[in-house]
Order: sequence, then structure tokens, then C-alpha cells
Amino acid sequence: MQSSKSNSNTCCSWLRPLFSGRIGFSIAILFAALSIAFAGYRAHSRYATPGPTFDFDRSGMNDFHNGAYFPSMAFREGHNPYAKEVCEHYPMSRSAPPYSPVVFLLHQPFTFLELPAADIAYFAFSSFLIGGLAWFTVWSVRKVTEREDFCILNWIGNDPLAVIWAFTAIMFSRPGHITLFTGYFNVLLVIGTILALHFGKSKPWLAGIGMLLASGKPTYILPLIVLMFARRNFKSLIIGLILCAVVAGGGLAYLASYSDIGTVVSGIVEGQEAFDDDPTELPANTWTRLDAMGVVSKVAALKPSGKAYLAGMLLMLVPIGIAIWRRSDDEANQTSFGLTGLISCLAILITIYHHSYDALLIAPAWLALILGGKLVCPELSPWQRWSVIALLTVPLANYVATLRFRGLLQLDNQSVPWNVITSANGVCLLLAMLLLLLVAVIRPNRSF
Repeated sequence: MQSSKSNSNTCCSWLRPLFSGRIGFSIAILFAALSIAFAGYRAHSRYATPGPTFDFDRSGMNDFHNGAYFPSMAFREGHNPYAKEVCEHYPMSRSAPPYSPVVFLLHQPFTFLELPAADIAYFAFSSFLIGGLAWFTVWSVRKVTEREDFCILNWIGNDPLAVIWAFTAIMFSRPGHITLFTGYFNVLLVIGTILALHFGKSKPWLAGIGMLLASGKPTYILPLIVLMFARRNFKSLIIGLILCAVVAGGGLAYLASYSDIGTVVSGIVEGQEAFDDDPTELPANTWTRLDAMGVVSKVAALKPSGKAYLAGMLLMLVPIGIAIWRRSDDEANQTSFGLTGLISCLAILITIYHHSYDALLIAPAWLALILGGKLVCPELSPWQRWSVIALLTVPLANYVATLRFRGLLQLDNQSVPWNVITSANGVCLLLAMLLLLLVAVIRPNRSF
């Protein structure tokens, strides 16, 4: 073991200045600052002026405006953020989709600020949360590493420096950058999902709070419920469902106090209809879809209904859930970075509607596999581990699947090269999950 570690250190000695001493900290802080500046500059230069129309070329902080700031303000002031008429009172391009009221409650502090100040505050808040993801990843990997075993985290040695580099990697990734650029609240959903999966067996209340955060968007909480059941996180699941029901019910009751529950429900239906009718959400018009049905629908120019998405999700979750159930008791690492945790994160992205920013969910797992090596997911052989890392790198680094590159390459929206480029993210996620499922099935739980 010492020989292996010594050889690894010798082979990588030329990288040592980047990960040690004042030079390492200076370089890491510089790149971290550049990653923030890059996102900030693009958000400012392509800032979206709030209004009734959406402009792909001016989308900086647009998701914060339409998904959090104005809907949360409407909620506070007693207007139904889901109903179509909310756009008559606030400069929104459409009413809010059926998010849980937890989204509007969590964003209340920002609604007391004028929009420019709220933009800056939310940009800083999101950067802080991504820093929290980086810290949590390094902390989690450290929990399963041993000093006598060689892994990259032990090779770096200095955990604060590792956190800065992890933060920089996430910030420069495609989902990390687009999260800051558009101001989407998916970082809260990602943190909640990872907490739910990571502490599902060990700390049910913390996992339940994670479920509450993840409940902000149905495309996270619905598959998460099935996957936590498959992982046998029953206590965490019950606590989480109770918390979700109490908060969502309280929020809807608050809105109903300004009208009635029937009006609130009809407004939610209107919000979903507005989402379905929005041409920018058609698979054929998007270039950022990750889920399997979205990728197929784009290539085939289809428009699945909401019921079709739900049916497809359930159909795909059945074999995935069985594989997780078989391994949930005997896997070496039962956190979000273990075998069933990795499968669950990928399943959430693949089985139902998700975009490129949602790939932020697999960024911590990608880092954990790199930093912790065989210690994070021992069931994987070296070639399997590096295959998963390589496949996950594609959606994290695919900056070619953007409108700017489509223009530079002069590709048509439905051309074969463009379909290949935009489908690569979802295909690689699917291949990574199939590889992990194969590992789970080959070594099933003997008590099943």
C-alpha cells in the first residue's frame, strides 16, 4: 500500500503546487473567483428584463424572476401564483408551474428587496449553497477514507483547499454555471435530494427535511419517494411526507384564505396548462433535456402529455426500484454516494422531465468518485468507476449543447449533428445508470 501511494505521488508530483501551501490556495482562490465572475458577467451582459415575453438571448436571472421572485411576491400578497391572471399583476412571462408552496415560502426574504438588490443577493446565496455542496462532498468523502489508503483526497491532504477546488469544479461545470446564470432554485432541490438520500438510513429527521426541500418541484419529489421506499428508508419517508403535507397544505390554505380552495386548485391546473402550452418547453425546441423521454421526444419531434411523463417514470422506476431493494441492505456505503444512492440520483434525472441545470444533482457524486476512489463505492471495479466518471463528465462539461455553439456550427434545430450533441447528456446518464444497475444485479442481496 505504501509503495502504491509512493508511486502515485511520484507520478503526480508535478501537480503538487496546485494542491499544497500558499501557492495552491492562491491558485484555487483565483480560479474560484474567475468561476463566479464568469457567471456574474454573463448574467449581467444578458440580463433578462422582466416582462410578458421570454427571450432566449436575454435569459440572465430569468428563472429567478419567473420561478421565485415574482411568484413568491404574489404568494405573499395573496395572489395565486399558479393562475394565469397573476401575469396581469406582475411582470412574468407565464404563471408558476405546480411547484410546492415551500418554494414561495423559502424565497420570501428576497421579495422584500428591490429587484436589482434581490438579483445580487440571490446570486450570492446560490454561490454560497454551491460552496456548501462542495464542503459536504469533501466532508462525506473524508468520512469513508482511511489515511493509509491512497485516494486523491488523502493525496491533497488539506481539506479546505480541496473544498475550494471542488467549488471551482462545480461552478465551472455546465449545470453549476447555468444555475447561477439563470438564477434557478434547483440548488435547493439538489441539496434536499442529497440530504434525503445521504441520511435516509442514519438520520431520519434530517432526511425528512431534505425531502421537504426536494418537494419544491414534483419532478424531484415524485421519483424520490419511490426511490426512498426502494432503499427501505421508511422512517425518513414517513417524516418527510408529513413535513411536505403540512407545509404544502398550510401554503395552499393561506392562498385559499384570499379566495377559496376550488379557485386555488383551478389556478394550479391553469399553471400546468400554461407550462404545457409554452412552445419553449416543447422537446423539439429545447437543447437541454436530460431525461430519457425528453431525449426520445426531441429526436422524434413528439410532445408527450403530463400523464405520459408520469406513466413513463413509473414504468422505468419499477426495475430500478427492484434493483435498489435487492442491494439496499448489503451495500458498503449507504449514503448518497454509495451504489444505491448513485443509482437513485441518476434515476431522478432520467425517468422524468429534467434540464441541463438539474445535472447539478450528480456533480457531488462525480467529485466523490474522483476524490475518494474505491473507498466511496467499493462495489465498483476500477474500470467501472472510471467509466461512470467519464460518462458523468459529459453532461457536466458539455458546453457545445448551447445556442451559441449551434449558431457557430450553423446547425438546424432538428439536424442530425445537433440531435447527437444535445442527446449526448441524457444518453451518457442512462449508460452510467445501466452500468450501476448491472453491478447491483450481479451481486444481489442474498436475503431477497
